[in-house]
Amino acid sequence: MTRRTNPSKSLLTAAALFCLVSFAYTAIAGPELPNPGSAPLSREEQLQLGLQSAAKVYQQMPVLPDSSPETQYIRNLGRKLVATIPAQHSWPFEFHTVPQEEINAFALPGGPMFVNVGTITAAANEAELAGVMAHEMSHVYMQHSAKQVGKARTTETIAGIVGAIVNSSGNGEMSQLAQAGIQFGAQGLMLKYSRTDEAQADAVGAIILYKAGYNPQALADFFKKLAAQGSTGPQFLSDHPNPGNREEAIQKEIASWQAKQYTISSPQFAKVRQHATSVKVYSADEIAQGAKTGQWAKLNQQNGATFQAPVPASEKKPLPTDSKQQ
Repeated sequence: MTRRTNPSKSLLTAAALFCLVSFAYTAIAGPELPNPGSAPLSREEQLQLGLQSAAKVYQQMPVLPDSSPETQYIRNLGRKLVATIPAQHSWPFEFHTVPQEEINAFALPGGPMFVNVGTITAAANEAELAGVMAHEMSHVYMQHSAKQVGKARTTETIAGIVGAIVNSSGNGEMSQLAQAGIQFGAQGLMLKYSRTDEAQADAVGAIILYKAGYNPQALADFFKKLAAQGSTGPQFLSDHPNPGNREEAIQKEIASWQAKQYTISSPQFAKVRQHATSVKVYSADEIAQGAKTGQWAKLNQQNGATFQAPVPASEKKPLPTDSKQQ
């Protein structure tokens, strides 16, 4: 006797299998980074703005030389995070370390990033430190500082900022940088972000963490730790307005992501964190006072901590061809 197949049952079975395969693919693929959109400033203008601001940092803040264990470690960790970003939306990130005791980190348009020694020693593990860096990296990815220019009231203001990026100096330059949300004050360099910017940086930073193999929960854990310090909390919180229910929002964002074997920490982190406790650090007030006398520009020069702008890939000369080779 021949068994007849129920067409409806077969279709339902096929549909169910399709849904399972689709769900499995989505879970394996994981979250994807959003399209960052566009900004009033071109890519070249954002790069120039970042380089100009980074040069100011070296004049007004102490910076550890590139050869320091802290900077070498931060750079290696940074490269791991950058590798998660699609090439068409990435930037030439550069990583530096500031010997400041307060917990803070900031990334400038185009990619220059500075991490305080105090942030390294405050992190309980590598995942938390990576979370702070991923958050800052997300501000660059989403072009938040450049989009700040878009809030200018007139096209003349925008044109003035662009002009300052190309060729200006002194107080005029500082004024134009301020209009792009970049200011140097008593607490050093400060970037102006909105609550929406912060929420986006949290969400994008969590994705970068996940793609790099770290538990995105670490980002929420670190912010929770900072918030627990209350009114005596670090500069990081004053520069980054809380978008509200930050930990809850991050947890909700990652709830549907497939869990995997996460990296929590590393021997390198433990070693650098221990070494960082022996580094001479300065308070925000000491840095502000030193900036007035030019102390940091001299100290950085003596220590070999000089800012060298990376050469854009489009300007790099091709390696010479050996004519003897056949």
